[in-house]
Amino acid sequence: MGGDINQHEPGDERAKTDATGEFFSVGAPLHAVRAGYIRRKADDLLYETVISGRYAHVLAPDHSGKSSLVAATTARLENNGCKVAVLDLAQIGLRDGGGDAGRWYYNVAYRLLRQLRIRYDLQSWWHDKSILSNRQRLLEFYSEILLQFVPEQIVVFLDEIQCIEELPFADQLLASVRAAHNARTTDPDFSRLSFVLLGECDPINLIEEAELSPFNVTQQVVLNDFTRDELNLFATELNLGEQDAAAALDRIYYWTRGQPYLSQKLARSIARDGARGDVAEHIDRVATQQLSGRAALHNEPHMSHIHRAIINDEKRREALLNLYGKIRKGVNVAADLGSPLQRRLIAIGLLVIDGDSNLCVRNRLYRRVFTARWANENLRIRLRVPAMVIAALLVMTFIPFWYTQLLPRPYLEILTSASTDLEYAGEAYRNLRSFPGHADIADNLLLGFLKKRASTASDLQQVLQIAEMAEALPNADRLPQELQAEYWDRQVMAAKRDERRDDALLAALQSLVLATPQRRGEAANLIADDYPLLRGTLPAINGTQVVLDPSSMVLSAVEGARISQWSLATPALQQRDSWSVTALEVIPLVRRVVVDREGIISRIGLTLSISHARMSDLRIKIIAPSGRAIEVKPGLERASSNEDIRIPSSQLRDLLGESLSGTWSISVRDENPGIAGQFVAWNLRLNAQGNLEDFQRGLNIPEPVERETDNIWFHKKGRYAVARAMQSDSARIWDLAFAEPVRAIAVNDNETLIGIDASARRLVTASQDSVNLWDTSSGDQAGTIPVGSASASAELTDDGSALFVERRSDTDTSLEIWSLEQRKITASVKVAGAPALVAIDSSGSRVAVADYDRAVRVWDFASGALLAQVDLPAQPSSIQLAASGATLGVVHGDSGVSLWSIDRPQQSLFEEFGTGRWRLVFSPSGRSVFAGRPDIGFQMYDSSDGRLLGPPVGVRKDGFSPDLLAYSDDEQSLVTGSASGAIRVWTAPSVMDRSEAVEIRSHEFWKPSADRVMAATPDATRLVIGDPSGHVHIVPAGASLEDIRAISEDVSFIGHNADIRKLSLNLDGSLIASAASDNTLRVWDTGSGEPRPFIAEVTGAAVTRIVFSPDSSLLGVLNDDRAWLLDARDGALLAQFELGEMHAGIAFATDSQLFLGGESGTLRLIERGDADKWTLRQLWTGEAPIRWLEAAPRGDYLVVVDDNNRASQFILADSRIADVALQLPSPVIDVAFNRNRVLFRTSRWVHRASSSQIGLTWQDSTFGPPAVHGARVVSGGANAAARSFVPAVRNGLVELVELGFRGSSGPGLFGSRDELLSKWRPRLQGKVTAEAE
Repeated sequence: MGGDINQHEPGDERAKTDATGEFFSVGAPLHAVRAGYIRRKADDLLYETVISGRYAHVLAPDHSGKSSLVAATTARLENNGCKVAVLDLAQIGLRDGGGDAGRWYYNVAYRLLRQLRIRYDLQSWWHDKSILSNRQRLLEFYSEILLQFVPEQIVVFLDEIQCIEELPFADQLLASVRAAHNARTTDPDFSRLSFVLLGECDPINLIEEAELSPFNVTQQVVLNDFTRDELNLFATELNLGEQDAAAALDRIYYWTRGQPYLSQKLARSIARDGARGDVAEHIDRVATQQLSGRAALHNEPHMSHIHRAIINDEKRREALLNLYGKIRKGVNVAADLGSPLQRRLIAIGLLVIDGDSNLCVRNRLYRRVFTARWANENLRIRLRVPAMVIAALLVMTFIPFWYTQLLPRPYLEILTSASTDLEYAGEAYRNLRSFPGHADIADNLLLGFLKKRASTASDLQQVLQIAEMAEALPNADRLPQELQAEYWDRQVMAAKRDERRDDALLAALQSLVLATPQRRGEAANLIADDYPLLRGTLPAINGTQVVLDPSSMVLSAVEGARISQWSLATPALQQRDSWSVTALEVIPLVRRVVVDREGIISRIGLTLSISHARMSDLRIKIIAPSGRAIEVKPGLERASSNEDIRIPSSQLRDLLGESLSGTWSISVRDENPGIAGQFVAWNLRLNAQGNLEDFQRGLNIPEPVERETDNIWFHKKGRYAVARAMQSDSARIWDLAFAEPVRAIAVNDNETLIGIDASARRLVTASQDSVNLWDTSSGDQAGTIPVGSASASAELTDDGSALFVERRSDTDTSLEIWSLEQRKITASVKVAGAPALVAIDSSGSRVAVADYDRAVRVWDFASGALLAQVDLPAQPSSIQLAASGATLGVVHGDSGVSLWSIDRPQQSLFEEFGTGRWRLVFSPSGRSVFAGRPDIGFQMYDSSDGRLLGPPVGVRKDGFSPDLLAYSDDEQSLVTGSASGAIRVWTAPSVMDRSEAVEIRSHEFWKPSADRVMAATPDATRLVIGDPSGHVHIVPAGASLEDIRAISEDVSFIGHNADIRKLSLNLDGSLIASAASDNTLRVWDTGSGEPRPFIAEVTGAAVTRIVFSPDSSLLGVLNDDRAWLLDARDGALLAQFELGEMHAGIAFATDSQLFLGGESGTLRLIERGDADKWTLRQLWTGEAPIRWLEAAPRGDYLVVVDDNNRASQFILADSRIADVALQLPSPVIDVAFNRNRVLFRTSRWVHRASSSQIGLTWQDSTFGPPAVHGARVVSGGANAAARSFVPAVRNGLVELVELGFRGSSGPGLFGSRDELLSKWRPRLQGKVTAEAE
């Protein structure tokens, strides 16, 4: 039966207590049903956290009531049907082989089984899982045993977790807790398992890696000391009168501040012994004589525990005592939870943070026991007051040896301790230097001390303080700058590891406080070739929508009705004043007259009497009984009630022939705020008979009301916005460049906004069967275009001169151009079926139509002729035509982009493929195109030939946020970024002379876009190029344009019959394997450049990877869920395997072992057995899909990279994962080796790691250019151990670009640190100024 055990009334228990003090519990856990249990906020928070399935941690000092809290919470959980296990890690560490990792973890699992009453052969199971790490083994134990045998919710309390700090292997327990939490996302069963961590510790000391720490996912439960009100529970058990009991509790609280153990102990003393004399004086005697005398450090267990926790801490003892002594001497020490020393003293309970955020002693008993003298006495050395130093000097006059050798020793120890406070070190240095003959020793010791402290400092202020101390050293020279530079070097490395390029660059510039060629080279490498084009950065902005006006370069961010704006036209980006978009709620004044005569209107007249100072603001309509409405114009600038306004009969002519009988109405709308008016009278004469309404005092014409609105439509060019009113048919046009309204127009709320023409003279809207044109200067309807039912899909051409209309039917689609001026069809093309995608050029002269067969057909509107058919390599998700219509741009979903010339549609101008958020935009003139994705950057190409223009720009890590990608109208600027990240403005490369590119444009294997499939030989001396005709070409690595021109296109062999898609080289680069789009495979000789006399073929999906065996006799081929083994000498098929799931990883470790990595995280092995028979078996399964496999050159291990970007070593001899894995910041697309180093290439970074028996250790990272299609990192040159290269495009040709790791050669950055920081910090971080008024 469920319930809350804390609802138990302890009255019976109280009745049993007596003067023996049994009510109080000192030291031992107190059960929740015991009368003396004080229920604190932590009880409810912990229970609510774990009962809801969440994790928790309770970190509190010794004797704070953690064990009692566990007992109380356990009772409540069990009473509500949960299964609970409580593990005391102190017992496991002491009793169960604390030095044996396997035995220790086995005992953790065994105790869990025993507490949860599970019968299972754990020993056999544990042995079977021996290939797993302890963390993985525990995770499997939770999944396969605990959660399988216990159907209820399970809560595991891990108590005394501080005990694992001294065990070198025990952090895997905490890592398994974090892994169990992470497993909830993929295995719902783990939601039934919760952990609670308890102890007296600093969690950072237990586990440093944030991604493995459970403390990042657990609810903190603070176990505070008792409040004074909570102590009232003890009042009735003190055997005192009510007033004395209250006084006693006040005095107990005075001494203990509610510390549970001490409060219970003082209260028990009174309950047992009674209070003799004054209650307060009695408690003071007990507190001072029993709990805080000098013997308390040894006789009082609680005080002794705190004493030992500090004195036995060999590593931090002196630093802890120095810090505590400083506080006891009255120095205000500000709380800094970044300080390990402060965290330690808070964790053991000696210190707390006061109301002024300073550190103070927890209570008065602690202050009496742990005095400044106690701190001094327990220091290995004593920093004496000047009087003691004088006394010591007097003694030294009689004891020379003691003077010269022993007395300086304490200062020597201070300066050799890494944890000494800087101020104490400075004092010790000055004191030591004052001893005759010790100046050099003091200088050298302080030098070593400062270097050591600076090498571990993580805070800039601390480094600056260290540098300031270094300046005091004689012959300090450039030491202060050296210490600062080394700090910034570490910041560079940390930022590079996380691929935080901007942070790394700024830190590299800071390191030039002591400039070296290496540091200048580091900065130059990070600036690369794109950042010189960077003009400015706009930091993250708030807005649900961001629009750019490329003409004025004004960026507008919209959040509700609020508009924030920035001018991007100048390098110093300027922020404008924000403002709100308002719509006009227009309420018409409507009057009606009823005519009950029959007949037809043959004559009609209208006289008005209106008082208004700006008649152009008014819209007046006459509405016939049939609903027909005509607008009348008084033709006056202003009018008064004293004069009649006669409307010319020509304006009423359209009402002739209407039925006389019925309700006739007049509607008067004021569409501009600021001027009020009155409607005095109107006389509608129908067939010579008047219908007059006269209002002697006049009727107020309702003024429009401005209301903020988020119902905003934005013009696609970002210049104008239209705000729609919510309660009336008013559309208000805003000019965003000037932040002012243009005009309000009476547009029915069911009309769709299409656009604004190029000159902003007309607003274009669509109703059910027509397109309406509105004059933006007068607000009048300027005309109607009878488009029919297709009007809703109509769109304006980019130049705003015409409408493009798609008229679809079951059998065909008519594509039409309607002139806005002539209001009729000027051109049309009819295509069969319903197109998948349609695009037109800016003037509407050409239209591109994409079908569902990957074909795009381009038509000329004027002649109706088919100009070209483009057969795409993949289905498009969007298509665009350049302004001239001469070039077609295609985005293939998240797979890639391509560019095609309409005049030469047989071959693309360029293709880029790979997974990502691809975008493509043409320049306003159509001369260039901007294409790419955020993680690799956006490249500018010449639209005529696909030639690369400048470097890729706009690289960023938030690749899945909405992109902003645009040209300025003058094509001098490019804009990239996203509102949630940063928006950047770049100088656009110029479209240069094409003469040289034109000469080789038609060459078979080379294009100006350099988008051929390529690879480099492992020795970095040659490039291998695959062309669309199925041939492989080999050129020197430094080939020039002249070299390429000289290569004959005539070949004496037949390659593939389709375009080459994949290239792979063997280990020494003597052979090349190629795969074409038709899944044929060939092997080529690098020396002769000719293929071997066979063509192999595999069936199924396209080939994704090809690898050679170490001796080059075999080919391993992977295409999604199939693996193939081919003889590389004759192409014979040796084996084929259906794998049952997608695979991305493939690697030969030996000539008889081919490894495969699958989507399920499974590592499989295809192995050659007897009689050359190949078999498939499963080796190991990881936590995430395997994305890459690479075998070490010696074949002793595999590098396994999974979908979580985690790289591990799989030790083949032991069939296990090495202990140390490498977490990479983004997806890996290539893995290569350089002797004992492993290189991991992501989209724009290459990370270098060392490889050893324990695993992979990160060393360095470098930002590099995007590699060409299919290319991999290679190593070569005179010093192959140090140099690595990646084939990349430079100046229209492929070069082997050396990766700029630390120590590599390369040009440096010129300029001083301050000059460079003042130049680059605003560009990178965004220096936004207020716009001048």
